[in-house]
Amino acid sequence: MKAATPPPPLFWTGFYVGSNVGGGFSHDPFFDNFLPFGPPIGAVDASPRPSGWVGGLQAGYNYQINSILLGLEGGFTWLGTKSSFSCFALLAPQTCTADPEWVAAVTGRLGVLMGPALLYVKGGPAWIRDTYTDLALPGAPALAVSGDLFVGQEIRPGWTAGVGLEYMFLPSWSLRLEYDYYGFADRSIGFDGVDGGFFTELIRQKLQTVTLGVDYHFGAATAAPAPILAKARSSDETDSNIMAFTGVDVSKFSASGWIGTLIAPSKDLDTSGLRVWVVGESGGYLYYDGGAAFHGIYDSGEVLAGYGFEGDNYSINLLAGPNAINHMVSPYNPTNHVQGTEGGIKVRADAYLTPATGFMSYSEGEYSTAFQTYWAAEEIGFDITHGQKIYVGPEVAVLGDERFNQWRVGVHISNMKIGKMEIDLSAGFADDSIVGTSAYTHVELSENF
Repeated sequence: MKAATPPPPLFWTGFYVGSNVGGGFSHDPFFDNFLPFGPPIGAVDASPRPSGWVGGLQAGYNYQINSILLGLEGGFTWLGTKSSFSCFALLAPQTCTADPEWVAAVTGRLGVLMGPALLYVKGGPAWIRDTYTDLALPGAPALAVSGDLFVGQEIRPGWTAGVGLEYMFLPSWSLRLEYDYYGFADRSIGFDGVDGGFFTELIRQKLQTVTLGVDYHFGAATAAPAPILAKARSSDETDSNIMAFTGVDVSKFSASGWIGTLIAPSKDLDTSGLRVWVVGESGGYLYYDGGAAFHGIYDSGEVLAGYGFEGDNYSINLLAGPNAINHMVSPYNPTNHVQGTEGGIKVRADAYLTPATGFMSYSEGEYSTAFQTYWAAEEIGFDITHGQKIYVGPEVAVLGDERFNQWRVGVHISNMKIGKMEIDLSAGFADDSIVGTSAYTHVELSENF
């Protein structure tokens, strides 16, 4: 009698985090409304088909039952699919834009395992953020005065369904190829004139994406079928190859928070080697322009890779990779170019040095081509505990983008510990080119696993 085939190894169960990049295309036809927010009368005012790059982050949990996988996943995708087109041809010469900025979804996954490969389907609720504009051109009649700008914005709920193939190519690492379809209900969108006026258009919204992604699986069993060649650990090395961190930053009229991880894929964090950096960030702010108040919300994500250099008294990381940033400003501000979604390349460097007993220096700098966003900081610290390595000292920082610039001077307390968790605090004086002088507070928590 032939022996039964053993079940596949249980190396998929657990939490995971990852990123993806690819292409997307949508169809957003505009229809006349007979009455504001009423049914369309049938005339098609425009039929744009925005297309371009997409990129995002995903995180979730898998549970494997023999060859069946059940999962729950959350994803956020930035859309670089803005389109400009002629519109309202029967009224006047006009140019419109359709800018799908981002899409978010919470999906269930059901898959079948075939060795290290997973074939799955997914589906669940989704939300999309769009900004539409209508600009009258020279030669327009009285119905549309030349130079008039109208703006419509919305977050529209809907649903998504997709199919994908994922492959565990290394212990804890998998690649995925995925197709997703997003459907959203027809909605009438209000267009507000920057200089007054109002009209509505019924706009339909469909979106399709094809992405290639990578996931890191926390706690995945080393029994994964694909081997990895790695240098054996020496007896004095630690087993921590993941640092998770989160934090908040508050200053005048602004607040932000972030969560991220630094991963050493094949060695521990105390050994020089490859590094992967994944961060998601979100925040809100208020500013005034021409006496009017504008409220902004932003979110960003990045996946960087590079190399970490480790020594007895230094730790240096050099990283680079893609990132995307979305700014939603309400009401629409025509003089502010930091609106909508923009993708870019980001570079980051950080260095932690302890050149002498009781003394530390920490430097970090980041720059992204998305909205010319930057951050740089320098801290110097002295051990006030005479051996416990809790450092206190001055710090300076600069940050900004195409909209604002800010510099900071303050003090920090670094390397405080509660169990394995490290706490870093700083506060001080800030001067902002938009909102003026203020105080700031910066708090960050981190822990190695």
